[in-house]
Amino acid sequence: MKSEVSADSKKAIAAKLKKSEQNFEADWKNPMRYPYLEKIVLNIGVGTGGEELERASQVLEDLTKQKPVRRLAKKSVKEWGIRKGGPIGVMVTVRGEAAIRLLKRLLIVYNNRILRRSFDDYGNFSFGIDEHISIPGVEYDSTIGIWGLNISGRIVRKGMRVRTRRKKWTKIKKDHYVKREETQYFLKKFFKARIVRRLEIEY
Repeated sequence: MKSEVSADSKKAIAAKLKKSEQNFEADWKNPMRYPYLEKIVLNIGVGTGGEELERASQVLEDLTKQKPVRRLAKKSVKEWGIRKGGPIGVMVTVRGEAAIRLLKRLLIVYNNRILRRSFDDYGNFSFGIDEHISIPGVEYDSTIGIWGLNISGRIVRKGMRVRTRRKKWTKIKKDHYVKREETQYFLKKFFKARIVRRLEIEY
């Protein structure tokens, strides 16, 4: 009896998901509601400056062909030897077609899988990569070593710029943000992503 209830529950969830996806497709027929990948941000936290920071910066530059910017500490942490204003990491933002190509490349590391909990209700998603050499096209370099990095992306609609521009700034209505389920469907459709609860090893 328990298995029958479970099967019925799965069918109900699948039917609800299919209906939501159909609603997304209908909504996207409006050009102002059509979502797109705004940017991908790659970040490596180093915790110190000097040669380590330069090596981390080289990793991001090789991946994106763009010059990374340094991240500065907002406060001092005596236990970690961090001083306020000191460099502790590097990041780079990629937009446009380059961002699309890069995201497809990064998703391959986990066989196009993203954790369900990696999304919010504002179009943001994020995931981490433990070793940058697992990214397709990257070879090990003993002078640089192996680095982990964080990746954050954002899916938006047209018109979001009014929230951040300096002149005639205005708020964005909540329903104009790309919600969690819609972001997941967008990545499934255009990036062949699979939304999972756990990242189990696949052979």
